[in-house]
Amino acid sequence: MRKKWVAAAAAVQVVSLLAMTGCASNDNNGPSEPAGQGAAAESKDNINKTGFPIANEPVRLKGLVSKYELVKDWNEHKGMKHYEELSNVKIEWDSVPQNSFEERRNLLFASNDLPDFVMRANLSSQLLTSYAATGQIIALDELIEAGYAPNLSALMQEDEGIRKAITAADGHIYSLPNISEADGRISSSWINQKWLEELGLEMPSTMDEFYEVLKAFKEKDPNGNQQADEVPFTGYKETKSSGNELIRTFYGSWGYGGNSGIIAPYMDVDGEGKIRYIATDDKFKEIIVFFNKLWTEGLIDKEIFSQDMNKVVSKVDEDRVGFVARGNNNLWLGNNRANYVQNPVLRATEGDIYWVGVNPKVREVGSFVITNKNPNPEATLRWADHFLSEEGTALARLGIKDVTYTIDADGFYKLKDEFANDPNGLTVDEALSEYTIFQGGQITQRVTQKVDQSAAVLPEMIANKDIIRPYLVPDEKLMNPSFTEEENIKLGTIATDIEAFTDEQVVKFVTGSRPIGEWDKFVSTLNNMKLDEYLAIYQAAYDRWNQ
Repeated sequence: MRKKWVAAAAAVQVVSLLAMTGCASNDNNGPSEPAGQGAAAESKDNINKTGFPIANEPVRLKGLVSKYELVKDWNEHKGMKHYEELSNVKIEWDSVPQNSFEERRNLLFASNDLPDFVMRANLSSQLLTSYAATGQIIALDELIEAGYAPNLSALMQEDEGIRKAITAADGHIYSLPNISEADGRISSSWINQKWLEELGLEMPSTMDEFYEVLKAFKEKDPNGNQQADEVPFTGYKETKSSGNELIRTFYGSWGYGGNSGIIAPYMDVDGEGKIRYIATDDKFKEIIVFFNKLWTEGLIDKEIFSQDMNKVVSKVDEDRVGFVARGNNNLWLGNNRANYVQNPVLRATEGDIYWVGVNPKVREVGSFVITNKNPNPEATLRWADHFLSEEGTALARLGIKDVTYTIDADGFYKLKDEFANDPNGLTVDEALSEYTIFQGGQITQRVTQKVDQSAAVLPEMIANKDIIRPYLVPDEKLMNPSFTEEENIKLGTIATDIEAFTDEQVVKFVTGSRPIGEWDKFVSTLNNMKLDEYLAIYQAAYDRWNQ
């Protein structure tokens, strides 16, 4: 369901280059201290730990940011100019287009020609670990404890899971997170309610009933056009993990994911707290047999592993689709989206079942870092921490109060009509491009139902989520693994091969190009691909997280 682990090769390459060029500034492996600890450092007395302005006298900083294409240059951005006036922190932005940002970021770290901080840093856990090891990004723990991140501190005090999620394997916090408490982090699947009614069928509640419904969708002409053109079950290719994408909505139907969610493709935690590779479990074979039956009987779209979203939408517009599992709302489903509702968790086993399509509250941990070149990390952290407040998140997502949005009597944030419905036909993202910075993601923020303006929090979408809400994996169990540098290097050599092989074979089993009689051989091959070492690395990460 989630986590495309970036290969460790990039991180290793950066660290190797630093070693060759002698760029790393620390002689030890501990967390780096910020630059300018002596007379060059601006006085901490100038910085207010709460309220505004952040700085009594202007503080000047240099920031590197990945600029999403719809967002204006951050040096000329009205929202950022407003925040500059509010905070008295003046930033000279290196505003790099998103499509070339990664190359520039890596070059600056490799040459040690660093800005004071990086926003929308898009740092994987591997790169965070590597840059922390070289001392190029600083640990934030002492600054947080000293009171320079009041919003993050309050969130961690309220929810220990947030602290656990952003704490690196060495016990330090190096970055600020993107936190979502809104329904946008819950994925959905959509069944054609109109077809159910047309055929006089009840909403399915088990996988066996689901099979019968799909069969009726195929055979009984629910769209009434006298053609056998219905596609009972469809989807589209979103990542390289086609097999995992097909099955991920249904892991919880077989009882998987209840102790952690799905923490990596084909991986969860069993009831004893042990990392489990689902694809080698006997019960997983039942899943494969079930989906092979759907495929063999023509109930799954034969284009599901190759088509894109637009192809699915065109089939929906033609009233040909019975079921699709994608998105956190159904607005993407085109002209016939009103026909689709959320189905319940479909039971396939005795015991507890779950809806595992939910991301942890902490979605991205590498969105903001402070470098060891920063002369005033106190002001920098306070500046960034504001985005974890309700008002700061509103600035990032909605712009400026009374200019682009208002707050209603119930405390909900509402875009003004000229931005929600631009008279010139601009999308909301385009209309807000001079005022907001959330476009493209990777922003430090805390998204709540009150602030979120996405389709996922429309009343009808919330009602759909209520169907599966009782079965969601509890937030406190959802894991964000963090690995040591050594573990990252090992993962880079084995994880890709294991995940790619598993996915390829799952697709073959489902489509029948590999007979299910070769299941034991498949499991034996996986066990010979250093699967035990792969699981041991995740077990160590889980045990650290679960302390």
